[in-house]
Amino acid sequence: MNAAKAGFAVLSVIVCIGRNGTKAETMPWDDLPPGEGRELTYASCSGCHSMMLVRQQGLTREAWEDTLDWMVAEQGMPEPAPALREQILDYLAKVFSPERPYFTPDPDGLGQVGRP
Repeated sequence: MNAAKAGFAVLSVIVCIGRNGTKAETMPWDDLPPGEGRELTYASCSGCHSMMLVRQQGLTREAWEDTLDWMVAEQGMPEPAPALREQILDYLAKVFSPERPYFTPDPDGLGQVGRP
């Protein structure tokens, strides 16, 4: 993760928490399903593309790994540290798997992320 993305992630967490320790406002990752790695995934992916691109996927962990490898090799994404990479892949494989547990089509057929 480059310094700018790391700084954004830290700043986002600081802004998210008000002086009294309560949530100050809706954060951009709130559109992503809850789970460990959500904020890290947002910080790692949203610098280059919309999270809608991520939310509409339904990939196996292996396919997510291949996608991440491709983004690093071909698209200039900074290589995440191994532990951070695992957190990102764990999150993506859990919530954006082929079963797509957080995807519910809208009546117009355009699709949207739903929450159980």
